[in-house]
Amino acid sequence: VGGRPKASAVVKLFSFLIDKDQIKVEVDFAGQRHAVEIPTGLTPQEINLHLVGEVAIYQGDEIEVPLIEVAHARSGDKGNHSNIGVIARKAKYLPWIRAALTEQAVAEYMQHVLDAEKSKVIRYELPAMNALNFMLENALGGGGMASLRIDPQGKAFAQQLLDMPVKVPVQLLEK
Repeated sequence: VGGRPKASAVVKLFSFLIDKDQIKVEVDFAGQRHAVEIPTGLTPQEINLHLVGEVAIYQGDEIEVPLIEVAHARSGDKGNHSNIGVIARKAKYLPWIRAALTEQAVAEYMQHVLDAEKSKVIRYELPAMNALNFMLENALGGGGMASLRIDPQGKAFAQQLLDMPVKVPVQLLEK
């Protein structure tokens, strides 16, 4: 059917770190290039990425619903990592989403895509958007063309997470 197989290149992402001051950043807007100043010298300790807003406290009168009832989500790849953005449908749902979607709970729910030895889940807050972002490290089997998985870019991860059960008070869901 096509003759003898031929060798073909395998394209794979290779990530590395480089000092920001070594990079010249420019934006091309309407055919004109504009320099962009990138702050340097900040250490990770000076950037607080894990602020946590209000977390709901379960009272025992909650009902369990799929996350999709209270949130939207979108996912994609970052090399071998995947991220899942979860946006509360209403601001009042966010404390309940925070309570249910801890890093540990999401890691347990998504364990089928995580490498038991290399993977971890990190939750970031996006308070101005009433949202959370989850980074699933080493969840894509190499990512992109290097992965043998059916979904090598994690595009379906958000839809999977939207099936996760969350507890919310019934009166919160009433229209």
